[in-house]
Amino acid sequence: MAARGRRSLVMENLKDTICALSTPPGHSGIAVVRLSGERSLEFARQVFVPRRRPGFEPRRAELGRVLDAGGAAIDEGLALYFPAPHSYTGEEMVEFSLHGSPVIAAALLDALCQEGARPAGPGEFTLRAFINGKVDLAGAEAVADLVGAQTLLQAQTALRQRSGEIGRELRPVREALVDIIVQLETAVEFVEEDVPAVSRRALTLRLREACGRLRRLVDSYRRGRIVREGFTLAVVGRPNVGKSSLFNALLGRDRSIVARLPGTTRDLVSESTSIGGIPVHLQDTAGIRNSEDPVEQLGVERSCAAIADADALLLVVDRARARTEEDEEVRARLEGLEGAVVLNKADLAGAWGEEETARFAHGWPVFEVSALRGDGIDRLRGWLLELMLGSGGGATEGVLVTQWRQQRHLEEAAKRLEAAAGALEGGMSEEFALYDLRRGLDSLGAITGEVHTEDLLGEIFSRFCIGK
Repeated sequence: MAARGRRSLVMENLKDTICALSTPPGHSGIAVVRLSGERSLEFARQVFVPRRRPGFEPRRAELGRVLDAGGAAIDEGLALYFPAPHSYTGEEMVEFSLHGSPVIAAALLDALCQEGARPAGPGEFTLRAFINGKVDLAGAEAVADLVGAQTLLQAQTALRQRSGEIGRELRPVREALVDIIVQLETAVEFVEEDVPAVSRRALTLRLREACGRLRRLVDSYRRGRIVREGFTLAVVGRPNVGKSSLFNALLGRDRSIVARLPGTTRDLVSESTSIGGIPVHLQDTAGIRNSEDPVEQLGVERSCAAIADADALLLVVDRARARTEEDEEVRARLEGLEGAVVLNKADLAGAWGEEETARFAHGWPVFEVSALRGDGIDRLRGWLLELMLGSGGGATEGVLVTQWRQQRHLEEAAKRLEAAAGALEGGMSEEFALYDLRRGLDSLGAITGEVHTEDLLGEIFSRFCIGK
């Protein structure tokens, strides 16, 4: 049923004139209603009376009265007309800016539908922009990311992709593949003109270079996914070592209850923050220890589940007290996972020696902090940022692939290019290389939308909000 619903979005008559509220529903300072399609200007003239006649000059805001379906004035607002193809969708468009009353916006939409417009489906404005060549598929996906951005870095990354950054990066690869395919097809068509060994080596080299470019994009997905989706960090340790204090220090405000009584945090506490523009989902876990208390046991079970789902862990210990058996048990649970040891209470005299700490950390980095005073927190944040983005550069350097769909097609294209290069190097017939090259070209086309299916478009655009 869901699949049919997604397909119906693509199968809608793209000749229809559509309308939708493009600002969030509810009361606001301004509400924006969008109208797109070949009859947009005709319908707009029926529901909007400009003060200056005849009005509706292209790309000029017009002040006037907004009318309901019965012709009664319901508001005074602005109308902005965009003739095709110079609009967001590539079609004739009109945007109305009204006072932000849900009643007024609903009345205008009803009036437009009475004239012959229909309500837009999720993402249909951007779908039309894609169909009309205003944006490629990767750029269209970035529109949803731009709308949903929670940090400035996410918005900047999405805007770069919205402008066609990935398509520009892939263009030289596509051009190289087309050129190589033409040469090989010529050799197949005219058997007497087999590709000589020297040319095979040159073509192989070009394929290896193109493949290297694709692999760099594939590798960027790790950083891109974290920029887009965020990073989950769990703060763990035995009871009463300062986990909640560290959680609050990283968060920058008091969220978890802090008390001297062991076991104060008996359930998972989650909150979101950002580090270097990366959304971080912080989880303050219950102290891990053996307990007969069923409520505390449940908290420990949830802590273990959070540990399994986290991208990284901060194991907090009390450096002012000697290492305990419970500390060792917690560390043993975390063997093989990624994280760091945090020696809390650096403002007090230490009870841990260097060798003892190194043995306990067992390869994890060690940070001394005072969660109470904030000492060492910036250094810990710096390590977390490097862990998230890697040491090869910041999140703003180079092209970032943020969508799993794109990464999957890039991976497939790279494999096909490698297979084609291997066929040429191995002296195999040109047909073998051509088979892989054509499929590699299809995979690249699926990223930007040159190759697409209705199911794919339905899946992508169904995730958009109605007015976009």
